[in-house]
Amino acid sequence: MPAGTSNTTTSDCPQHSALESIGLHIIPGVLLTAVFLLIEPFVERMGYPPLLAFILAVLLIDIPFQPGIMYYQGKKLNGRYSLQGIVLYREKTPWLQFIIIFLVGVLLLFGLATLAMPANSLLSQQLFSWLPDWIFLNDAAQYEAYSQGTLLVTFALFLIVTGVALPWVEELYFRGFLMPRISRFKLLAPVISAFLFALYHVWQLFDFATLFLSGLVFAFAVWWKRDVKLGISLHVFANVLARIMIFFLLLGNG
Repeated sequence: MPAGTSNTTTSDCPQHSALESIGLHIIPGVLLTAVFLLIEPFVERMGYPPLLAFILAVLLIDIPFQPGIMYYQGKKLNGRYSLQGIVLYREKTPWLQFIIIFLVGVLLLFGLATLAMPANSLLSQQLFSWLPDWIFLNDAAQYEAYSQGTLLVTFALFLIVTGVALPWVEELYFRGFLMPRISRFKLLAPVISAFLFALYHVWQLFDFATLFLSGLVFAFAVWWKRDVKLGISLHVFANVLARIMIFFLLLGNG
């Protein structure tokens, strides 16, 4: 997705109201969850796991909706469909610093994900135990009834759509577009961004601890260096690795 160039900085960036910011963060997740729940029975009848319904919901909602909002704002600002002045935090981090920050970020993601496991487990058991089993998409047990061919197709799409495309779009939207528009909160801006990013995952709130802590890593890296590419790189790496690990775990159990 082209980013263009811009002279706009966060110091002269128009700020979103609290209600506007909350809405722009959460509405995409609400819409995605609604479509996911709506089409899941049809996907299941076709002989595919619920994960495919989620992938289709991402393609129908998140992939067009988030860029659509940004390009709409770009049309209002620039008179043409452009991200100029819309996606900020586009300073260039020197390569050595970029690599060091990326590696530290990866270590933090793994460490924080481990720390978050007990909290996620508690949430799943205490607050979300009423949810149907199929909505826990990382649960290996629900994939045992499907052939390896079906799983291969599903997880190949999962890797491409949610491992690469979605985190790229999300970082441009949440960190490049929305976070600069709450920059008035200074050091709290990345914390607020991470919290609202976790809430955006309406379909996955039982993993809130992991979502919030990983969002902190993405947000602080971008906020610190004013470089959205750091968030994109970390987010894509984390998602791709997680999906590859899940797939091979399922193959090993098959």
